[in-house]
Amino acid sequence: MDSVEFFLDMNHGDYSSKNASSIEMCNLGYFLASDVKFRPSIFKEYAFNDQQQFMSSNATTLEKQNGYILLRDQYPEEEIPTNLKMSRDKFIKLLEDWEEKVCKLMPKEILIKYENGEFIIETKD
Repeated sequence: MDSVEFFLDMNHGDYSSKNASSIEMCNLGYFLASDVKFRPSIFKEYAFNDQQQFMSSNATTLEKQNGYILLRDQYPEEEIPTNLKMSRDKFIKLLEDWEEKVCKLMPKEILIKYENGEFIIETKD
C-alpha cells in the first residue's frame, strides 16, 4: 500500500503533505496541497479537454498519454522523472473526493492510500 498524509495548518488554512511512502505519492501530495488546494474544478476541466495534452502548476506537471494522466514533479531531481499514472476516471474521482472530503469539510488530518488501483481518502478531526 502506498500513502501520503496531509495536515491542516490552522494559521494559514491550507494543507501540507508529509510522510509519503514513494516518489509517486510525494508528487500526489505536492499536487493536491500546492496546486489543487481548494480549486479542483480547474484540473477536472483539464481532464475533460481532449485538446489540452499538458498542464503545469506550481509543483507538478500533468500529461495525457493513451487514455491516462501522468502526474510528475515540475522540477524532478531524477534524470528520468517518476510518473504517477492513473486513468482519467480515477483522476476525476480523486479530485471529486478531495472536493467532498477535504475542501468542504476541512479535516485536520488526511490520509490518502493507494490500494488495488484505487485512491482512498480517510480524514480525521
